[in-house]
Amino acid sequence: MKKTFIPEEFREKYSKIMGKESDTFFEYCKIKMPKSIWINSLKIKPEILVKELREKEWILEKLFHENAYSLKEVTRPGQSEQFKQGLFNVQEKSSMLPALALDPKKGETVLDATAAPGNKTLQLSCLMNGTGKIVCVEKNVQRFKSLNFNVRKFGMKNVIAKRMDLLEAKRKNIFDKVLLDAPCSSEGLVRKNFDALKEWGFGLVERKAELQKKLLQKSLQLLKVNGELVYSTCSLSPEENEGVISTAIEEGNAELVGVKFSDFKTRDGLKEYNGTKFSEGIEKCVRIYPQDNDSQAFFVAKIRKTST
Repeated sequence: MKKTFIPEEFREKYSKIMGKESDTFFEYCKIKMPKSIWINSLKIKPEILVKELREKEWILEKLFHENAYSLKEVTRPGQSEQFKQGLFNVQEKSSMLPALALDPKKGETVLDATAAPGNKTLQLSCLMNGTGKIVCVEKNVQRFKSLNFNVRKFGMKNVIAKRMDLLEAKRKNIFDKVLLDAPCSSEGLVRKNFDALKEWGFGLVERKAELQKKLLQKSLQLLKVNGELVYSTCSLSPEENEGVISTAIEEGNAELVGVKFSDFKTRDGLKEYNGTKFSEGIEKCVRIYPQDNDSQAFFVAKIRKTST
């Protein structure tokens, strides 16, 4: 069996962060993630699809939303006819939480800032019941193709896909809500890909953090005053999370909003790391450790824009 690659620097860093829980944390890093799905309620009622899949002897267990289910003993859900028809999407359960935290309403104008391949875009479209407008942006050519494909496949009629660099956007104060699932060092993917940390290093984390700060600043410019933004990563590095959020809060035109998820364990944001103290209220951010819910690692923060 192939072993999970964990760099020594990564092990040292998270031994300090996790403390007495470090052994459990690293053990979960080596275990493959369980599968889960998001039901596409734009095409089918969740209860109808669940009944249909259970008749195929699929073992499904409802998670924290009527569209979200865990799968057991289903090895290749992506090869099913229901998936090919766009009736559900295979999506890791932690990665569903940012869209739920944003909680978009029917008729709103929403930006999915770095959207490919469109998993969270589908969630937003379902939560809005296909109403309003979602603008989803992706810079990379190949990733944009996958985004466009999924917009069509899942029938997201309220979605406009744009291939562009978000940092080049000129307009301001136009979106009711923004989801920024930022490009990151992808530490959380170690449970999906045994070699996910092959390119990991402090330099990578620092480069990603600088990009994330720019993307968050631009996203806040695009957000209306009193609008809400959710920032997320599949990394646990404080540099990419609390550090990025603190920089934005210290600009003085935004405040943190508390985030709660039912039936899902979360931890508070770190108040300090490596001698650096973060902004007041940073504990309102949410850290998701793999051992708490047998999930991917994730970070989620919700921000309200208070002024221009």
